[in-house]
Amino acid sequence: MITKLAEDFAKRKHLGQSRKLQNEPYFNHVERVSKILKEHKKSHAINELVAAALLHDTLENTDTNEKELRENFGELITSLVKELTTNKSESRSIGKKEYLAEKMSNPAKMSSWSLAIKLADRLDNVSDLQNATKDFRNRYIDETNHILKNLEEKRKLTETQKNLVQKIKEKIMKFE
Repeated sequence: MITKLAEDFAKRKHLGQSRKLQNEPYFNHVERVSKILKEHKKSHAINELVAAALLHDTLENTDTNEKELRENFGELITSLVKELTTNKSESRSIGKKEYLAEKMSNPAKMSSWSLAIKLADRLDNVSDLQNATKDFRNRYIDETNHILKNLEEKRKLTETQKNLVQKIKEKIMKFE
């Protein structure tokens, strides 16, 4: 099954990596993102979406390349992971906050499926904020609020996306 292949691949690729805020194995994060997505998203392609959620950081944070993803997981999953991968030079050029706000609110840059995965990712990230320094937490909340405001103003959101946005807002309200 594609989700088991993706799980094994992500475990192998993220081996030895740990999360900044919780000092836990990095794989735990991608596994939580996939569970959040599965809990909120109904789709005929749910297995592919869960696989993409498990793999969402492989291009950005491991030695994985597009060819390797395509050979192992096909075009759909590879294209979703590519949409979820930050273009580092573009992000540096305009700033991460603006880059993410613009990318996520533009359906030509991030499909509806990728946006659901990205929101599940953001929800898991804001769930870690109690472990962050106050400065980092404030910057991350500011970035998240900016992204969500852009999304709600510029993009028609699905019910799944609206639910994830609401959950993110609930989490960050605890810190404001």
